[in-house]
Amino acid sequence: MSADLTKPVDCLITAAGLSSRMGRWKMMLPFSNRELNRESNREQDGSETILDCSIANALCFCQRVILVTGYRGEEIHSRYENHPRIKLVHNRSYSLGLFSSIQTGISHCETDYLFITHGDMPLIPPTVFSELWRQRDFDTLFPVVSTVDEQPGHPVLLHRSAFEAVLNAPSHSRMRSLLLAGPHRYISVGTDAIHQDIDTPERYQQLQLA
Repeated sequence: MSADLTKPVDCLITAAGLSSRMGRWKMMLPFSNRELNRESNREQDGSETILDCSIANALCFCQRVILVTGYRGEEIHSRYENHPRIKLVHNRSYSLGLFSSIQTGISHCETDYLFITHGDMPLIPPTVFSELWRQRDFDTLFPVVSTVDEQPGHPVLLHRSAFEAVLNAPSHSRMRSLLLAGPHRYISVGTDAIHQDIDTPERYQQLQLA
């Protein structure tokens, strides 16, 4: 999917955490995956990182990525500061947790809708973004693998009308619980990539070799 086919929607990607379960900082670990290449219709050159892949997948469909940094933020800023379609936002309070990063980034959204996903999810194909976008309305859309197994994954698609509730919530809030309390739907997307985050060394090796 070329840049000419991108839609007028931002995507917030969080990359602020400590990678504590991984045992080492994971955002800049090298990553390649054959299925990723097929789904995204692109060839990796061997130098891409986990975060590179997560960003590239979003930019296949979205006009811009809002990348929220925290731990080792200077390294991420140095890597992407000249990218014309990436808005870098630093969360000084990243130690408060994931929700604080979402609150930091969401105020920089310039579009009526916003995708939200995470920097450690490098396998989400553009077709997932496309299907959620096709069914957009004023409620929040959660991707699920199928209607039989309604375990929501990422990315989530929000309408701007949901932003105020997020910005006004306490920083210790849980994003999913907050959004599920409002109007929402589950959208079947037919791929378990929506659940494939890289949290442990074992998971990294499993997805890296796939």
